[in-house]
Amino acid sequence: MDSGKPKPGWTRVAFGDVAVSVNDRIDNPLNAGVERYVGLEHLDSDSLVIKRWASPATVTATKLLFRKGDIIFGRRRVYQRKLAVADFDGICSAHAMVLQAKSGIILPEFLPFFMQSDVFMERAKAISVGSLSPTINWRTLASEEFALPPLDEQRRMANLLIRIEAASHALHDTHAALKAIRKSMLMHSFGQLLADRAVRKLPAGQV
Repeated sequence: MDSGKPKPGWTRVAFGDVAVSVNDRIDNPLNAGVERYVGLEHLDSDSLVIKRWASPATVTATKLLFRKGDIIFGRRRVYQRKLAVADFDGICSAHAMVLQAKSGIILPEFLPFFMQSDVFMERAKAISVGSLSPTINWRTLASEEFALPPLDEQRRMANLLIRIEAASHALHDTHAALKAIRKSMLMHSFGQLLADRAVRKLPAGQV
């Protein structure tokens, strides 16, 4: 555990005092009553947004049920830094944890950003067990202590990080849109050129 002295106004707490692990197991994914399955392969490193998923019909083993607003944390191979906030109901891999913030000590909107921090991720890696697929368990993680800022500081930090996250995704979407426009223009231009060649039978050297 971290033995360093917290900053003035900060509080040292066990992770289990600020978060709860929701272990709602679904033995038959088809009977989960949801339309989306999220595996670790669907989570992007260092991104809180879930951009991909599959149908529950594509999986068979026991999964975990999650609800909108829950945090999905990849407890297997933590070094991949896979962590996201669900904006829909679904089921996820049992190699993940489904977490919710406890009120009073930590703000729900601050928790996922805290979990993305190097302080949290390095600790999670340190307590992972296994060589081929290092994994953490909830009891061990729940007992780990971390220093947290007061609620007003959490709110300020979360608001800033939310704006940064939104700007980052907007830039990503703009970049993707520009690439699509460029591809469309190239296809249109060269497609028209090839069509003109076919009609006019122009030698390539005259183009």
